[in-house]
Amino acid sequence: MPDPIGAQVALLGARMLERAGELADEMVERIRAAVPAYRSDAVITAAELRRTCLENISFVFGPMGHAPALTSPESRDNGRRRAQAGVALTSVMEAYRVCARFLWERLAEPAATGEVAPEAALRAASEMWLVLDTFTQEMADGYREEVTSQTLSREAERSAVVQALLEGRLDDADMCEASDILRLPAQGPYVVIAAQVPEVGCHALARVEDVLRPRGVASAWRLLHDAEVGIARLPGAHPLVAPLADALEAAAKGRVGISPPYHDLRKTAEALKLARIALRGAYDEQRVTVFDRDPLAIAAASSPQVMRTVARTILGPLDHAAERDRALLLDTFGAWLDADGSADRAAATLFCHPNTVRHRLRRLQDQTGRSLSQPRELAELTLAFEIDRRITDPAH
Repeated sequence: MPDPIGAQVALLGARMLERAGELADEMVERIRAAVPAYRSDAVITAAELRRTCLENISFVFGPMGHAPALTSPESRDNGRRRAQAGVALTSVMEAYRVCARFLWERLAEPAATGEVAPEAALRAASEMWLVLDTFTQEMADGYREEVTSQTLSREAERSAVVQALLEGRLDDADMCEASDILRLPAQGPYVVIAAQVPEVGCHALARVEDVLRPRGVASAWRLLHDAEVGIARLPGAHPLVAPLADALEAAAKGRVGISPPYHDLRKTAEALKLARIALRGAYDEQRVTVFDRDPLAIAAASSPQVMRTVARTILGPLDHAAERDRALLLDTFGAWLDADGSADRAAATLFCHPNTVRHRLRRLQDQTGRSLSQPRELAELTLAFEIDRRITDPAH
């Protein structure tokens, strides 16, 4: 059946399209006056902005009085282009708001002068705002898609550069570019961090860059099948690794190894080897091991098969004791070492009498044939103890 109001709305849309060029020129002026990012041709040229305005005018008024468009590939493409140009989404949204206000003003003019019935003007306005919502949403979706694509591309590039450094595959000419891509200072001190992953494909350190950044530590990371590995630049010319170790202790789900500091990114592959050795030296009670801070732990982990043989040679006689008794003697020895050789302090830790500690230590000496009063024999027992507690740790 005839729809006289619909016919007036369609006629109103057609009149607006006839003025498309004029409206686009005015729209460009308004946007450039209101939105700083659009004021020069440096980011978006006047010609490109006018072309977009013409597209939007056609998109709004072309179907008016008929079936309004429910999608807008042009607006989605426009959002992508603005993201590629580096225009902030807030600026793009502001430009769209300026555009919407301008089109509403021009659409309202015929109603104000009585050229069209109020009912027609009301329906035209309703259709216009529906379409404006559609193409604004499409633009925002396209913008976010492009930003996501760029982010994934940058992260893939960073990950590839980290991998190349870890494998020692970059030459001198690539180092400056690698530093720029990773957003790391060109000069150290750096350390390599190796963190044990809970399972393949899972991160060992949640949002680790965000954890380290407030401490002045810039870092770049790569997730491998067995470890999450990072290159971290420590703040200051004389770096302190202890604050970094403390931060990682709080963030880590598992064990972590840290290499000694180094100053040349070309040494990253070598530092990774040391970080992995430090990782093997960590255990439940000392989850973060720094390579040059705990030499006994590093010695115990550096050559696992050889170290197991060393431990068996020194502690072999304890294998004849009951498992519980063996563990009791070694735990007492460990507490005594942690107490700097004080039986009284070790006893407080173990909740027993100091004489009990001394008795257990004498039994350890008798069974192993090594004296705690002889420096060399004490060193051998200490090394064997460090090896043994890593061998018996389920993670090793």
